[in-house]
Amino acid sequence: MTALFKSLKTLERLNVSYSTIADTWGNDITQEDMSHVKVVDMSHATLPAKIVPLFPGKYIIANKTANYSEVRNLDELKNILTPTVINVSGVFPEPSSGWIYNCTLKIDEPLHWNVKQLILSKNNLNYLDLVVKCPIFKISSLVDLDLSDNELQMLQPMSCVPNLERVDLSKNNLFMMIQKEPDLFGDLLTTQTKLRFINLAKNQLSKVPSKLFKNCKNVEIIDLSYNKLEQLHLDLIDLHHLRVLDVSHNNIKVLDEVSIDKVKGIPCAKSLMYGENQCSVVFTSNPIRCSTCVTKPFIQWLVNSKKVDVKTQGLSCTREDGTDVNVDVSVVSKVQNICNRKTVIIVTIVSTGVTLLTVTTLLSLLYRRKQKIQRKRKMENIVNKLIEGEGQYEFVAFLSYSSRDDQFVQENVIDQLNENLQLMTGIDRNLVCTGDQHLRPGFIVHDEITKCLDRASVIIIVVSNNFCRSAYCQNEFDQAYMQRKPIILMLMEHVKEELMMPTLRQLYKRDVRILWTVENGQYVLKTAWENVCRSVLDKVQV
Repeated sequence: MTALFKSLKTLERLNVSYSTIADTWGNDITQEDMSHVKVVDMSHATLPAKIVPLFPGKYIIANKTANYSEVRNLDELKNILTPTVINVSGVFPEPSSGWIYNCTLKIDEPLHWNVKQLILSKNNLNYLDLVVKCPIFKISSLVDLDLSDNELQMLQPMSCVPNLERVDLSKNNLFMMIQKEPDLFGDLLTTQTKLRFINLAKNQLSKVPSKLFKNCKNVEIIDLSYNKLEQLHLDLIDLHHLRVLDVSHNNIKVLDEVSIDKVKGIPCAKSLMYGENQCSVVFTSNPIRCSTCVTKPFIQWLVNSKKVDVKTQGLSCTREDGTDVNVDVSVVSKVQNICNRKTVIIVTIVSTGVTLLTVTTLLSLLYRRKQKIQRKRKMENIVNKLIEGEGQYEFVAFLSYSSRDDQFVQENVIDQLNENLQLMTGIDRNLVCTGDQHLRPGFIVHDEITKCLDRASVIIIVVSNNFCRSAYCQNEFDQAYMQRKPIILMLMEHVKEELMMPTLRQLYKRDVRILWTVENGQYVLKTAWENVCRSVLDKVQV
């Protein structure tokens, strides 16, 4: 190696790619000896074991902090980085991988590097959690960095490379960094204000932080092809030199309004040849849809935008029937037809709904009017029957109750019920039949009760614990039930269900009852007498 560099003073390009280099080196080689060499290509070479271990494996450096001046073989590193172009891609054996976790390197002395282009691709550099601090000395010479095809999952922002113009991070796994450290990924290029070319293709990115390219004001080409992007929510408005935004081979079906506005906001670089603003957004090989009305704004923008040459890119979209068609003006018309069809369907549905609602409302009103008329006619028939007073129409109601509850019935029920029935029917005679008033003394009780039941249209049972314990009361209820008379239950108190006979319990659970409560020592009806009497009259059978 000493003879190679010291003797061949006119050597500018050294290509030892795919070679095997023995364990040899020249310790007395200086940067001056290397100054005439411009390009060193050691790609896919087998390097000495003291530089790259021969044993495959996972090589990990974790939780380390060091100064640049403390680096072992520092002079050799300076010599290696003296040429302008250095290609050391693929020098790390395929089964091996490099992992750096939570490490810091401080550049505390001048680097004396001349390298402008450094190619480190295909070296299985999986994880580079290395923070490089450069308070005084920076890596000023480097303008082109290639870290592609390394299965890279993590990379700290390169703040110490201020003059970087080209960075290639394609064919990696940076989608994992977005998942774990989205904010750090968003800051990856924050300090790279001189970048002109950025390659993030083939990183399985389903999204990109909007601020990623915000400070790259000199960038001309951004390559995001072969990822999994569906939208483009990127801050591009300050990128006045951007000429190409390549988002081909992604999962873009329909760009939403935000994405369209972002892409519209690209200022476009000025073409020196034509003196016009020109730039291109590449959508080739995306599963663009034109099958619904929602796609119209995107398709219309694609066809009309000067930033997208749909014909040159050969853009196509998928229609309703699953077939593909070229994106052009005719497709816009077809999507508009879909929108019109949707409008017609909506109008039809709405008009049909309004018509049905109108018809339903009218039918409901007619039905209610018919019911009202029928109720009115029925009530007139009932009143006429009651006026005649024959048979079951002599009384509106037969009031059945226990003699032990006589005081409650006399004070709270009989007069109020009779007066309200008279008021609603316009009939002056007594319309409520009770056993005490209408049973004839000296006659058989069973026969007298039967006669009273026959003379009344509706039976009102005043249910109480006394009523349930009384054999006479149970007999009255049984006769009314056997005659299939309409029965209404009036509860004067809380009644134990276990005291009720089965038929009474069945009615108790099935029908709405008239309820009384006690407030301040007085019985209070839970509903209005008008409601009670209306229910009684509705129960009368005509």
